[in-house]
Amino acid sequence: MARQTGFRLALGLLFVVPLLFLPIIACCQSRDSVLTRLGEAHLDSLASQAAQKIREANLQEREPKVLVIDFFRSSPGNSSRLGTLLADRFSEWLTANSAGLNILDRKILKDYLTTNWTTLEDLRSRDVCLWIGRQMGATGVILGTLYEENGQISLTVHLEGFGPVAKEEDIFQVTDETARFPVTEEMHAMFFEPGPNYARKAHDIPEEPGVFKSGLGAGWPICTSCASPVYSDAARAAKFQGTVVLSIVVTAEGKAASIYVLKGAPFGLTTKTIEAVQDWRFEPALKDGNPVPVRAQVEVAFRLN
Repeated sequence: MARQTGFRLALGLLFVVPLLFLPIIACCQSRDSVLTRLGEAHLDSLASQAAQKIREANLQEREPKVLVIDFFRSSPGNSSRLGTLLADRFSEWLTANSAGLNILDRKILKDYLTTNWTTLEDLRSRDVCLWIGRQMGATGVILGTLYEENGQISLTVHLEGFGPVAKEEDIFQVTDETARFPVTEEMHAMFFEPGPNYARKAHDIPEEPGVFKSGLGAGWPICTSCASPVYSDAARAAKFQGTVVLSIVVTAEGKAASIYVLKGAPFGLTTKTIEAVQDWRFEPALKDGNPVPVRAQVEVAFRLN
């Protein structure tokens, strides 16, 4: 993949909630109560700066398409409930400053993750975020990093994919405009709460008459021929690394059937995994010395050498 230009804008957010207005149950607060007017002003200003930087990129597109991916805790892939909330608000304010830009609705990212049964934790690099954004029609993407240190919180916003490719130097120099402010107890809690998870749970699988669960009433199947799935070209180009988790029934004949995706991966890797597992062969699980069908969980890791 050709090298993309990138730059950073950083701006601390002030989140001070008067004690008289603290709610009894923080988890029930609306997102509007998290940000003070000053905090909103800081985020609005940051969105305005980001929009202006994109306009200054001299892109070939008359109206570049922009997608806000998410705001992560410390590094890409570490989801945060606070980060997702702020990313939503940032996207809204970016839309308000969108003259000459097409701000894509973040719902398309949610739909993408849901369709692929994947999670924000799979978005572990800027390359992956940019490639996923491009798959959804974006010219470039915005992602952010949240930090908390010594009772303070700051937000750094990164813009990726806006500008000419394959340049010796980025067209934007890295700039830091950082201010740090005290963080409230509620903000601290939301900071460490994980963001939305679009994977599925094993207990969602309907009961299957005659099928045992591995290790519960029957033994475990043993894989005797398990070829690894092939990386897709898109996943390799994006340097994606992650896992696919399947729940399968290993039949009494030692074949994989009734495949259920618990956690998928982007770039077509879920399909690649299913195709590979369908050709796997097993020694079936035994019950009282006889082969029986069992449901077992399979995790396939994709790692670049």
